[in-house]
Amino acid sequence: MAEADKNLSETARRIVAPMTIVRSDFPTYPEADALKEWAWVWEAMSVTFLHARQHECLPHWRIEPRRLPNSILFFVHEGKARWWIGDFTFVAEAKDLLIVPENILHSAEHTPERKFRVSAVHFTLRLFDALDVLSLLGFPVHVPKMPQVEESIDELLRISACQPIGWRKRGEALITELILRVAQEHPDLLRPMRAPVAVKNYKVLQPALQLVEERLADKLSIKEMAKVANCSERHLRRIFKEALGMSPKRWLLQRRLHRAALLLTQTDLPIKLVADKCGFEDLSLFNRHFRQRFGQPPTQYRRIALKAF
Repeated sequence: MAEADKNLSETARRIVAPMTIVRSDFPTYPEADALKEWAWVWEAMSVTFLHARQHECLPHWRIEPRRLPNSILFFVHEGKARWWIGDFTFVAEAKDLLIVPENILHSAEHTPERKFRVSAVHFTLRLFDALDVLSLLGFPVHVPKMPQVEESIDELLRISACQPIGWRKRGEALITELILRVAQEHPDLLRPMRAPVAVKNYKVLQPALQLVEERLADKLSIKEMAKVANCSERHLRRIFKEALGMSPKRWLLQRRLHRAALLLTQTDLPIKLVADKCGFEDLSLFNRHFRQRFGQPPTQYRRIALKAF
C-alpha cells in the first residue's frame, strides 16, 4: 500500500512539474508615457491600404509641392533626396523612413550624384473614419535608419502589384505593424495632442463624426448630428470647437472636400460626378470651395497629384 502511494505521488509530481521553460529574456521597449492617454486609439482606428509602388528616379525627378487626401510612407532604398514635409526640411538617405500625414504639404527633389530608389505606400489611418491618427499622435516625418522595415515594405509592393486574394487586408496588417513599430520603438519622437480633455470630446463626437462620413453626399443638419451625439446643438458646437477647432458645418465642408480630393487622385471619375458624390449640387460652388481649401482647382489638383511619379 505504501509502495502504491509512493508511485502515485511520483506520478502526480511528474504531471504538475513544468515540461518547458518559457523564454522571457526579450529586450524591453522604451517607456511611452506621453502616449498612455491615447492607448485606446490603437483598438479604435481603421486602416485602408490603397497602393504601393517602387520608383527608380531619374536625375530630374522631383515632387512638386502638393497635399494629398491620404497618408504616405516613403522608404529610401538607395541614394538620397532633399525633402520638405510640413515645417521640416531634411535630406533622406538609404534605409530612412518618411511619414507624410493626410493633407500635409510636401515636396522633394533628387540629389543627382547617385541613383535614387524609393518606395511609396499610400494608405489612410483614421479614428472614427475621419481623424488622421498620424496627425493626432504627432508622428515624426523622418525616422532615420529603419532597415528593419524594408521586408514589410517589399511585401507591400508585392501584394499591391499582384493583388492576391485578401491583398488589402494583408496590406492593412503590414501598415499597422509598420506604424506601431515606430510608436513602440521610438515613442520619444511622437508629439500627441493634449489629453485627456481631447479624448473625452472625441468620444462624445464619435457618433456625429461617423454620421458625417456616411452622409457626405446628402444634406445633413446640425440638429441631426446633435441627436446622434445625444447632446444639444449648442453643446455640439462647443465640443467641435474644442476638439477640432471649427464648427460642425465647417467640419462637414472639410470632409466633403477631403472625400473629393481622394476621388480625384484614386479614380478617373469626371469632376461633375465627384462633386455630386460629395454633396455639391452646384459645380461652380464646388470649384470655389476646392480652390480655397487646396489652392488650386480640381483639374489642376488631379494633374499635380499624379505627376510626381
